[in-house]
Amino acid sequence: MTQLTIDYFDVEKAGQLIFYFLHQAAAVGRNVTKLRLVKWLYLAERASYQEFGEPMLGDRLAAMKHGPAPSEVVSILENKSRFFPESPFNDIIATERQRHHQYVFLVPHCRYTSTDDLDRFSDAEIDLLDSIWKEYGNWSAGKLEDFLHDTREFPEWDWQEGDGTNWIELENLLHIVGFPGDEIDMLVSRILAFNKKHQYQN
Repeated sequence: MTQLTIDYFDVEKAGQLIFYFLHQAAAVGRNVTKLRLVKWLYLAERASYQEFGEPMLGDRLAAMKHGPAPSEVVSILENKSRFFPESPFNDIIATERQRHHQYVFLVPHCRYTSTDDLDRFSDAEIDLLDSIWKEYGNWSAGKLEDFLHDTREFPEWDWQEGDGTNWIELENLLHIVGFPGDEIDMLVSRILAFNKKHQYQN
């Protein structure tokens, strides 16, 4: 069974994806918690596997307490990444603690100004993001969390109280999103061969 390593993670594209969702939210005056943002990011990455048979970000996906998530993005947002001790998103987003929630928002002089700047994305990927935003953009963090905890919809969320992090295997996810068994090995081989980003070097 296969998991992606940090070599496949496209950190620049992750920043652009974060911008996409926060830009959409800002346009309608919507506040965004970190939890809400992570749910949108996971839905985008999962949809990419379902639609294209390959990842959008190349992040290693994980079943965590609060639902399935892109693990390295979560580590960066929580300032816990061992690969990116200084956040690569500092010129895109800022965070602010309010009561019991951590909110994320675009910085005043963000390096991106519109979705036209998102050069890491194909037109088809932008169309996919637009469909995700249309479907889930007005959902609260709580509603998104409940939705992604529904193992009838997201059986890859294989987590029980007391677990740490359970990694989501590529073969399992591709099967769940609808690919037949005789295609999955070929898709995994293609992902491993062509999606390596070499974003991080020791």
